[in-house]
Amino acid sequence: MAKREYVVTFEIEAVVQIDDAVFAMVDDEWRENFYPDLKTENDIVEHVAYNLLLGSKLNQLDGWATLKSTDARIKSDDLIHTDVEREY
Repeated sequence: MAKREYVVTFEIEAVVQIDDAVFAMVDDEWRENFYPDLKTENDIVEHVAYNLLLGSKLNQLDGWATLKSTDARIKSDDLIHTDVEREY
């Protein structure tokens, strides 16, 4: 059987809950060791949310291993918008 390739784009809006402890971990020394590009609160939110949507837990992410996995979560019942585009 032949294999087909598809380009699929997912667009998702979701509600993310992030505990203040997640932001408290981030300082210049932390950035030096883990993620130098996470400079703003928005950068941190996007990074954490992206990884949560991929199925990671917060305490599986470098720099946040000492925190509880429940310190950041996607409220699955609050997915606001999902859209899928396919190119054939």
